[in-house]
Amino acid sequence: KVDVMAARLRLVHPTAEVVAEPRFYNAESAEQLLAGRVDFVVDCIDNMTAKAHLVATCLERGIPIVSSMGAAARLDPTQIRTGDLCDTEIDPFARAFRKLLRKHHGVDVQRAQPIGVHAVYSVEVPREPAPLAYDEGQGFVCVCPGGKNGLNDCDKKNRIDGSAAFVTGAFGLAAASVVVRVLSGVG
Repeated sequence: KVDVMAARLRLVHPTAEVVAEPRFYNAESAEQLLAGRVDFVVDCIDNMTAKAHLVATCLERGIPIVSSMGAAARLDPTQIRTGDLCDTEIDPFARAFRKLLRKHHGVDVQRAQPIGVHAVYSVEVPREPAPLAYDEGQGFVCVCPGGKNGLNDCDKKNRIDGSAAFVTGAFGLAAASVVVRVLSGVG
């Protein structure tokens, strides 16, 4: 994904300096990945521990960030919103994320009190997953390619909500819009 994105960015803006880093973000990789001048961070991390560390680190260093909240289990891209992390609503992922930020990083996110973290979120109520035809009534069975990456092992999950490409794509476009508006001074 990283190399494809870098190639696409170079086509769009040939003079831009694009550095592809095909690594997971976590507390151990933070110093290397955030070294040097960082204009903006776009966070699409699913792992809450890594996500919270990244957001807290960006806040501490004054690095602008837009963080994507829960896109899974949704089908309506017209329900996507952008705003400060304190504005998120209806999203169980965002609720759990705010709690984790508060508990482990001392970032107190209170309703109507902006903290300077841009967020992309959906106000659509997440859907319950449909029963799987291929599990033959045996319950959850992971079908992810490889199933394990060291951070999100399917063996440790009893449920994975699916994502629709047209929703996750719209989340990405909304995040890109935030970056362009902030860097250009439009919003």
